[in-house]
Amino acid sequence: MITHFLELTILDASCLLNLYATGRLRDIALALPYRLGVAEYVREREALYVWCRGSTVNEDKRVPVDLTPLVDDGAIQVVRPERPEEEATFVDFAAVVDDGEAFTIALALHRGYSVATDDRKARRILAERAQVVPLFSTLELLKAWAERASVSNDELRQVMLAIQSGASYIPGARDPLYEWWLTITGFDLR
Repeated sequence: MITHFLELTILDASCLLNLYATGRLRDIALALPYRLGVAEYVREREALYVWCRGSTVNEDKRVPVDLTPLVDDGAIQVVRPERPEEEATFVDFAAVVDDGEAFTIALALHRGYSVATDDRKARRILAERAQVVPLFSTLELLKAWAERASVSNDELRQVMLAIQSGASYIPGARDPLYEWWLTITGFDLR
């Protein structure tokens, strides 16, 4: 097992928003066996808000994502490009994925970090062009947290419902942990 990769897992915007919507990002970050990070670009330009759902669509409100307390206490690390080769790799990947995913991939590839993304295209591109980078999904991070922190299924269900409501996330049927998600949430979308 390559432990160097597990020192930091960089969250793309989708995973960051999903975890933030739980209201438990600090707990999740501190329970995992590796640190969580986010590209500065994702923090400043992509992961800007989650939803607070009202009883009607007209009552839905956007809630700003504020990572400052998590960054200040070290629960989340902000990573920015520092070398020309990181910028060049960003440009290469930005031609095929969104900028946030491109920064996330470039930083992970050059620094030996892993990536957490649910974006199917980004996952496919990583598998094709950067197989050495370990890849996680929202559900994998949640499952690891639940196991390490002995989170009850009821609590986990509430967290999953918060992700669905606040970040509009429902895993795809091809997700390896889709059946686990269905079991926990009690949904059957088939």
